[in-house]
Amino acid sequence: MTEVFVHSDVTELRQARRQRICVHLYGAKPQPGQAAIGGPILPVLSRVTTPLDPTAFDFLSISMAVTAADTFVSRENAGDGWVRDIDLKVAVQEPDRWQPVISTLEKALRFLSGDSWRLSVLHGGMPPPASRPRVHYKIRLEDAEAACLFSGGLDSAVGVLNLLAQGHKLVLVSHAYPNDASRQREILRYLPDPIPRLPLHASPKSDLGTANDVQMRTRSFNFLAMGTLGAATIARRAGRRVPLFIPENGLIAMNPPLTSRRIGALSTRTTHPHYLGLMQQVLDGVGIPVFIENPFAFMTKGEMIRDCRQRGLLASFASRTVSCGKWKRTHEQCGKCVPCIIRRSSFHAANIRNLKDDTDYRNPAKDLSKIFDFDTDLDDLMATMIASRRLPGLDIASWIAKSGPLPDDPAVKEALVDVVRRGMGEVRAYLASERLI
Repeated sequence: MTEVFVHSDVTELRQARRQRICVHLYGAKPQPGQAAIGGPILPVLSRVTTPLDPTAFDFLSISMAVTAADTFVSRENAGDGWVRDIDLKVAVQEPDRWQPVISTLEKALRFLSGDSWRLSVLHGGMPPPASRPRVHYKIRLEDAEAACLFSGGLDSAVGVLNLLAQGHKLVLVSHAYPNDASRQREILRYLPDPIPRLPLHASPKSDLGTANDVQMRTRSFNFLAMGTLGAATIARRAGRRVPLFIPENGLIAMNPPLTSRRIGALSTRTTHPHYLGLMQQVLDGVGIPVFIENPFAFMTKGEMIRDCRQRGLLASFASRTVSCGKWKRTHEQCGKCVPCIIRRSSFHAANIRNLKDDTDYRNPAKDLSKIFDFDTDLDDLMATMIASRRLPGLDIASWIAKSGPLPDDPAVKEALVDVVRRGMGEVRAYLASERLI
């Protein structure tokens, strides 16, 4: 088991020599032989003019510690090369408040990353930063009544457009890695009204002398905690529960394993209903007045485009949104990973004359029908082709159960089965149009 000790006080880190990995929480630069995470966050949060919710800030601290462990603990040392045993200790302000939900958090993290987690919360954590009155750029949440995750992706863009059309006053919360942030700012300029945005960046840094894990399967846990802080801060001012919208199409949310070998390592669960349900239990258990809602849980990506409430506006920037699973590494959309194929299928399914897929996919994937003539790295495409061929005779309820537990409510379960059937139908129709099945 790898021990990870995360604290905002460097003195505590110096004294924790028995721990294998020491991480300076909200530190900009790691000390020799240590790591750091969250350095850019405090300056951004100090620009928020509304007092931050302290319990939600503790949640953010826990999420930063989880991201640090996920980043700095190598899978190469795991017994089977994948499942890590992680003993994580993190300092928060109110550890007693978190004790009743520790087992639920550990269960959620196991489901999300596939690892074995032991989580301990300790006294001595940092309080939320106070607002700086003299900063030039301020983040004003006084008029907001809900928070929405804003990644720069197509789903989040449609989600924001729909919520604005419904009259919601939002704060957009972004996990703003540098290249993601530039695309997020670009898309923000297309939106009809100035909307406050909370751009936060974990920025893990290491002087440990080991390679970071590039999978970072718990990144979405970090993103959800950032959104929770935004929503809880609004709720603290409003005196009521506030929604945190997480826009994601139903097929990607369920993410059934396209082949048998994808049940574990290649099956992400970032917005799976079981995972979001566990996170809601955590928020309720510690008294954070935020409820998580995926407005597209029962819609395919094609249906989202077709039914967007501001479709003309979406057409002006849809091709600039990002869906690619490899975007963070290459800064190009590959056009052939599972998210890219679902994206391409959604434009094909929506079949809207003035809303075409003009995304600049990296060659040779721009013409997917000819990709086998020029490319050999086609694992994702082959998996979608295999699943699409099997679709007509597939027991979809049994299939999607392999990606995680389904809700007990029969009507909700059937709706999830149906959205996967329709979503995969869009993929099948698109691949057939490209003469790939």
